[in-house]
Amino acid sequence: MSMSKVYNIQCPACGVQQDVELYEVVNAAENPELKQSLMQNQLNRVGCKDCDANFRIDMPLLYTDPAHNIQIHWIPESEGLTQEQIIEDFDLSLEEINKLMPGSVVGPNIRLVLTRVELVELIFMIEEGFNHRVVEYVKYNIHTRNMQKANPAKVQLLLNVQDSTDDELCFVLQDVASQTLQRGGLRYGRAAYESLCELYKEDEDEFQDMFPGPYISARDLLLEEHSPA
Repeated sequence: MSMSKVYNIQCPACGVQQDVELYEVVNAAENPELKQSLMQNQLNRVGCKDCDANFRIDMPLLYTDPAHNIQIHWIPESEGLTQEQIIEDFDLSLEEINKLMPGSVVGPNIRLVLTRVELVELIFMIEEGFNHRVVEYVKYNIHTRNMQKANPAKVQLLLNVQDSTDDELCFVLQDVASQTLQRGGLRYGRAAYESLCELYKEDEDEFQDMFPGPYISARDLLLEEHSPA
């Protein structure tokens, strides 16, 4: 079920405090209206009662979709927790949960994302039947072949499911510093993607080795590969 809690928050514009209801869990099947709010960037958005400022509260959120047997955990980076710490802590928690699960029980697919944009992109991918790991493999190839335009230190690639066609996948570039979308994008042949999906069926371990764990990110892998030793 979807779950919410009342928090006392401070307006970043004027400093006035107020109690607001914020969602911690969104069940897409039981509350499609909450899912719609999430997709439209309206979930956990607050209007200040004093100065009318409108702002979004980014906080840990569990998105669950029983129809697609998936749980997506959005854990935003905070001042006291780095991306590396978030991923490490989440992996450890997942290991503990798996130890408690009976061997015969198949749990839901669990994913971790660090931004709202990643969450929305993943929801679109799941609903349209895209293979998450294969899409990230495609992004990896696009980054490495287009370093001048798609340098992972500066931009993040996002699959634009809505504008993709039967012939091509459409990827947009998001500036990491400003979080804005750049004009123009990059395209990848749908036939090439489908061929990779067939390869995935034949050798799933190769993709699992490249993108292990619940946080699957081509950009993160490339930054790790190119970081100073």
